[in-house]
Amino acid sequence: MSKKTNLKVTVADGNSIETVGECPKVVWRYLGEEFQSDFLVVPLKCCDVVLVIQWLVSLGPINWDFSSLQMSWNYRGRRIELKGLQPGVSNVVDARKCNKMLRSNHSPFTASLLIMGGQLELKKEGQTVPENLAELLEEFDDVFREPTGLPPIRGQVHRVNLLDDQQIVKVKPYRYPASQKDEIEKQVREMIETGIIRYINSSFSSPIVMVKKKDGSWRLCVDYKRLNQLTVKDKFPMPIIEELLDELGKAKSFSKLDLRAGYHQIKMWESDVHKTAFKTHEGHYEFLVIPFGLTNAPATFQSLMNRVFRNFLRKSVLVFFDDILVYSNNWESHKEHLREVLTVLREQHLFAKKNKCCFGATEVDYLGYVISGVVIAMDKSKVDCIMSWPTPKHIKDLRGFLGISGYYRRFVRDYGTLARHLTNLLKKGGWKWGTEEDVAFDELKRAVSNAHVLTLPDFSVEFSVETDASDLGVGAVLTQRGKPIAFFSRGLGVRHQGLSVYKKEMLAVLMAVKKWSAYLVGRHFKIKTDHQSLKFLTENQAVTPAQQKWVVKMLGYDYEVVYRKGNTNIVADALSRKPVNEGVELMAISSVDTGVMARVKNSWSNDDKLQKIITDLQGGSLKHHKYSWDEEILRRKGKILVGQDESLRKDLMNYFHCSPIGGHSGADVTVRRLSSIFFWKGLRKNVKSLVRECGVCQRNKGDLSHPRGLLQPLPIPDKVWTSISMDFVEGLPKSRGNDVILVVVDRLSKYGHFIPLSHPYTAKDVARIFLENIFKLHGMPSTIVCDRDRVFMSYFWKELFLRLGTVITPSTAYHPETEDQTERVNQCLETYLRCMSGEKPKEWSDWLHLAEWWYNSSYHASIKTSPYQALYGQEPAAHIPYLAGESVVAAVDRGLQQREAALKMLKFHLKRAQDRMKQQADKKRLNCVFEVEDMVFLKLQPYRQQSVHHRSSQKLAPKWFGPYKVAERIGAIAYKLELPSESRIHPVFHVSQLKKQVGSDEVHSQLPLIGPDGGISKEPIKILDRRVGRRGNKTVTEVLVEWSNTFPEDAAWESLYQLQQQFPEFNP
Repeated sequence: MSKKTNLKVTVADGNSIETVGECPKVVWRYLGEEFQSDFLVVPLKCCDVVLVIQWLVSLGPINWDFSSLQMSWNYRGRRIELKGLQPGVSNVVDARKCNKMLRSNHSPFTASLLIMGGQLELKKEGQTVPENLAELLEEFDDVFREPTGLPPIRGQVHRVNLLDDQQIVKVKPYRYPASQKDEIEKQVREMIETGIIRYINSSFSSPIVMVKKKDGSWRLCVDYKRLNQLTVKDKFPMPIIEELLDELGKAKSFSKLDLRAGYHQIKMWESDVHKTAFKTHEGHYEFLVIPFGLTNAPATFQSLMNRVFRNFLRKSVLVFFDDILVYSNNWESHKEHLREVLTVLREQHLFAKKNKCCFGATEVDYLGYVISGVVIAMDKSKVDCIMSWPTPKHIKDLRGFLGISGYYRRFVRDYGTLARHLTNLLKKGGWKWGTEEDVAFDELKRAVSNAHVLTLPDFSVEFSVETDASDLGVGAVLTQRGKPIAFFSRGLGVRHQGLSVYKKEMLAVLMAVKKWSAYLVGRHFKIKTDHQSLKFLTENQAVTPAQQKWVVKMLGYDYEVVYRKGNTNIVADALSRKPVNEGVELMAISSVDTGVMARVKNSWSNDDKLQKIITDLQGGSLKHHKYSWDEEILRRKGKILVGQDESLRKDLMNYFHCSPIGGHSGADVTVRRLSSIFFWKGLRKNVKSLVRECGVCQRNKGDLSHPRGLLQPLPIPDKVWTSISMDFVEGLPKSRGNDVILVVVDRLSKYGHFIPLSHPYTAKDVARIFLENIFKLHGMPSTIVCDRDRVFMSYFWKELFLRLGTVITPSTAYHPETEDQTERVNQCLETYLRCMSGEKPKEWSDWLHLAEWWYNSSYHASIKTSPYQALYGQEPAAHIPYLAGESVVAAVDRGLQQREAALKMLKFHLKRAQDRMKQQADKKRLNCVFEVEDMVFLKLQPYRQQSVHHRSSQKLAPKWFGPYKVAERIGAIAYKLELPSESRIHPVFHVSQLKKQVGSDEVHSQLPLIGPDGGISKEPIKILDRRVGRRGNKTVTEVLVEWSNTFPEDAAWESLYQLQQQFPEFNP
């Protein structure tokens, strides 16, 4: 600094300050760019630097927008945009500077410009080129052209060495659809024209497969699986991604080059060309360059890249197969480094694809990471893939999830502990997905979504290793200058869980040092621990054999042990433990979600009351005892306060309810999660409203309220056997050729008949059995109450009984309680047979006649007598004594009178039973009434769930469908709905199957066509495959059938003979 004549400067508050010197030609960095300016030194108190008009002049043309406080300009080929602070929003300063300002009695306030959105918005890679690199790229335009002809030898060719030189690989070609033949012919023709393949008649042959690219085009690939199995594997060392990224510690400028079809730029060894042969429908071909799919191709390619870029590796170039990254510590040297790389590519006749390259960027996406300056973050697209990963159904799915999430484990705190429940499932016989695994799966996703931005290592700065241990595992964090480089955690096995706390702490140190030995060997570093006894490592006090063993393992490392209290070692402590409160996590090293926090802070500026509280708290006022102002964040009882911003509140509620983390939990759970971090008045009420109106919850969650609709019993018949109910008991083992029981019960006397049947039976068969067994004894009933079985709903059945004067009364759609009487009799019958034939279940038919007698002679609480006595007016004959000498006529007369009295008493008891049943049932029911035009959801479970949208598994099918409009009220407890015209479901439903829609969700569930049996209506479309098998002693031809109204994966093997019998018009 040089002395200069004092100058007076008038500042914004009207005061004048004097300069004390001048610093000429100072090089300084701002917004990722370097500038050179002359600075006057003045005693500023509000900020560090004031940029004045002279600096603005040096920027050239500037676009100003004073209405939105924005300015932008072009600098070195980049478009930079700045945005001024909004009123009431303060800039964030670190705690050290804030404390210094407060001690010096200065108000912590500053005015400055911020980068809009927290960071520069970069254009898509390959779309723009900085101006000062444009000439360079034009000079090397030939590097980005399409290659012609075969590549040069370059001292590197690819060989395919087989385990047995006499072995020949010849695999039958795969079948592919005719629609792909044109594409195959086109690509083969292009490869012949470019000279990378040629016609051949080889003894080798591998099949081809067509793979669809992201852009919808096709890639022709050869399946060399069999050839690879017989190939001697190349052991060339592959680069380790973490080690590559460690070289970028001081890099500021990046260019990325992607070679064009990299494998095709290396020739095959002439003697091995025939081994690459493949067949298409047009002919036999072989590759003259490396084809995609050979097992040793990556090793050959990496070997070539390492050789041609040997002089630049670890200095300005990273190479990972065909991805080349040029990096520099400053912009001036970057252009020269890029020129060196392009020169090598030209000399070696290697070609890059320009639209996949990027040049002169300050932020670059490389190998799944986003690198910017000295920090490294995860690729957002990969994080989105992890967050959208469905719950694994088998080990293969789980391996895929752990593979992609484990790739980023260095970013995730507590990864090893969180993933422990999932990795245990990979053990042999360990697959058992349950609640704990669901929780671990969601927690691991949440941890990935909240992962940290890490700092790239600077090997000129000292490293620190912070460790801790708990009962569950060990954890550590590698830092420099207090910033995280990497996280490490591992769950403890059963053997290590029994160790003392002291030994676990030492184990954490040993594991962490071993993990990061590449960073620590040959350098002095600090080990920070909250266990003071570990100081023996550096104080020569290892007296026990275990301590001596641990000291030996640490030999060769230059370190010192620093004791830290547990409450200051927060990160390592958290890494070794699962957080107790998932919503609140204290982290000594962390990064704030700037997007959410910026909106939260903006919500304060629109609330005068909160502005007054913030001003009071900044002034040291103690009158707002529930509020605190800490690290520029307004909190109420420790929770971040959200101002009057309905959009922000709704986004927060949606995240904690609708996201994979929220999992569409109930209102109470969502409130607990949200309120553990945020607070606003009316939060619970807002959350309950959102959960109640959530369309996904309304369709997929069960209804826990009382059943809707008061009990409406069927009218009691006036005479016996004038109204009956019918049902089938199915699923029985074969007994004397029968496996079904037809149950017929009189609704007045409760007298029943049990008739054995055998599958398959038709409506005609059941009608014949009814006439032979029921009609001959009791005549034709006036009404038959039944469920919606395909037999009772058939046209034959309805037409027959219509002609006989009998009314068929089916149960309300999807409400089997309508026909509850026979269901209860079925339960009694099944219980009797289970007790009497449980040891020999195939003999149940031998007990059926006794079961009928037992049922009819048993006392019924509803009628206060047995069905036998109710029907015949007397006890069974065995219990009526014979009275000798009495008039037969008089006995008949008395019997008739007793029967008449019994029938009256029977109706009386039935009426009392119904009233009692209705009174008790209505206590737990809701008298729910819908109006015409109301929108309601329809529940089709638990009765015939397969009659809705077909899926191979019904376990996760929606519980509610719709919503649909109420068209008409039918009686007291049934409603007719306006269903889609193509649906063949009966449109009248009991009120218990309906619930009113809350909110205005417009998403409707689909009800496809169903058949007469209530299942999906399906017909064969085409034959996909054929096979010949044996059923017993017979040879049977089976065909794989694709059905209409089903998914392709529902194709099933069917007997060709039975298919032709069932669908005679279908010509396979």
